Amino acid sequence: MPIVERSKRDKADHKFITAEPSASASLVQARLEAAWARWTAPTQSEAESWLRRSEEKFPDEHPPDAYWTEGSSESFVDFFAWGHNHDFGHGVSRSGAMGPRHIEIIGECMEYGLLPTDLSGMNILNVGCWSGGDLLLLSGLGAQLTAIEEHKKSAASAEFLCDLVGANCTILTDSLFSDRQDWAGKFDVVYCSGVIYHVTDPLLLCRIAFAYLKPGGRLILETKAIDAPGSLSGYSGTLEYGWNWYAPNEEVLGRWLVDAGFPIEDVRLRRRENGRLLSGSVKKEATPLPERAGFSRPGSWLEGRV
Repeated sequence: MPIVERSKRDKADHKFITAEPSASASLVQARLEAAWARWTAPTQSEAESWLRRSEEKFPDEHPPDAYWTEGSSESFVDFFAWGHNHDFGHGVSRSGAMGPRHIEIIGECMEYGLLPTDLSGMNILNVGCWSGGDLLLLSGLGAQLTAIEEHKKSAASAEFLCDLVGANCTILTDSLFSDRQDWAGKFDVVYCSGVIYHVTDPLLLCRIAFAYLKPGGRLILETKAIDAPGSLSGYSGTLEYGWNWYAPNEEVLGRWLVDAGFPIEDVRLRRRENGRLLSGSVKKEATPLPERAGFSRPGSWLEGRV
């Protein structure tokens, strides 16, 4: 039997590019402060009213600081805890289970060139918005926001918050895995922070995000990760609390993105100080799925040139 020569793709250099700083920390901080200032109350009494209304309509069923403790919730569909810290202005704020993570991650995205410091005119899809922290910050930076959140009460809290502060955002209660071919080529950015390790099919998520991007659009992913010698990816599954599935390292996350259609030279990765991973990938052009064998949506439009 003749030996089949390995393809050029098999022989390719698989080293992924590390994201490097491209904007000053002072510029990024100024942009973040200006963005957040758009959503603060005009007076202290109104800020206090906004806080009171949010707590009355969406009370924490479990304290934010206990949310990550085993046994703090019955199941994914039953719990509610406020997601991100929110500053209503005038010293009035509400703490969330995620703390200020939304501000830190979006700030890093701008500092390391994964997002521009001005998002004016951009159409962004925010996957997994929880109570709306990412949503408001990205909108405050100038973008038009659509959000998708499968947890009904969290989606409702984000919609309530946007209405309260006057942010014009569209929020859908659904899974990203629901088929939306009409979204093909629609978005300049798909922003997906703290989500991909909570899904059982991360490659499908990457391919859907790729399909929803315009040529030249970018996917931002932030995720729990693994950094253990000899390990490419961790897996938790149902034996660990928190509905966690795959925790990749740089090599695995980069390969997911390439296998979804992003060119290897347009993938940027960053290991964050807390050990998690941040990536930015640019869709150069519409392209078929690089490999269809075993794809979990056989025969779907996602296999074609999108």
